[in-house]
Formats: sequence, C-alpha cells, structure tokens
Amino acid sequence: MIVKRTPLHTRNISINGFKREDDLWEVEGVLQDTKGYPFSLDDRGVIEVGEYLHQMILTLVFDDTFTICDVRVQMHDTPYLDCSGAAPQYERLIGLKIKKGWMTEAKEVLGRTTSCTHLTEMLPALATAALQTVRGYKLNFEPNYASGSEERSTVRNTCHGFRDGGRAQRRLWPDAAE
Repeated sequence: MIVKRTPLHTRNISINGFKREDDLWEVEGVLQDTKGYPFSLDDRGVIEVGEYLHQMILTLVFDDTFTICDVRVQMHDTPYLDCSGAAPQYERLIGLKIKKGWMTEAKEVLGRTTSCTHLTEMLPALATAALQTVRGYKLNFEPNYASGSEERSTVRNTCHGFRDGGRAQRRLWPDAAE
C-alpha cells in the first residue's frame, strides 16, 4: 500500500575528497537543509520553500598521516545570526589525527556550546571520506600499497567485507590468515 507523504525537511550532505598539488589531502563537506513549507525566523524573516535553513561547508586539510593541517568553515545560511560565531572553534581540530576513536578528542576540543551541532555531525563522514580518498588513490596509483601493513591495519576487521577469513582478506593479505 502506498501512503501519500508530504515532504517537510530535506538534508543534503555532499562530501568530496581531493589530492592537492602541495601533497596534502582535502575533504570538503557541504550540508544543506531546506523545508517543504515557508516559515519565519526572528533573525532572517520568512524562509521560503527551497531556501536554505542551513548551508554550511566544512573542509579538512590533512597530510599522509591523517593529521589535520588546516580547517576551513563557511556558514552561508544559518537560522540565527550568532551561529557563525562557532566557525573559529573548528581551528582547534588542527593537529588532531583522523583515526579510530578520534571523535572523542574532536568533541572535547570543540566543546558543546562553542561548536555547531551540524558541522560536528559531519566530522565522522568527513573522516570516512578522508580514508576513502587516500586509500582509493594509493590503491590505484602506488604499487604495493594494498599489500602493505599500513593498508592492512587501516581496514582489517573494520567491517564484514574486511573481516579476518573473508574473501577480501584472503585475496589481499593471504599471509594474514589466522
């Protein structure tokens, strides 16, 4: 049975990964929220259907060790005028390393009331995109990367596909069978 639905809220998150000519890497996340009805905000007036409630960009620049070297935040559309005051806080991510468990440290340095919920929510997806960006590039353009211990330790037992004893493990790292 098909039930009629009325669209009320749309959140689009788009993430792109880049290799830079200075040998650094970049992941950029764009978050956009719209509503399916017009509504009014004290700080912005009427937000029409399709206009952005949130339109924010968070960019992480990192090196081969996944250490964050730079952070850029753009808050084009926010519901309140003071939301953009959270943008400078994200510079505190500089020096952190994207790795297992890094979100605990990221949330600690960002603080709850000094950061933006929406930007912080993008961080796990940006971390995954960072790994996919670097790993995909190295697998395709750096000989022997797939067989190396760095690659193995990065993805081993992180999901069903890369579990010990699975097809990927047996194909990529037959010597690692347990």
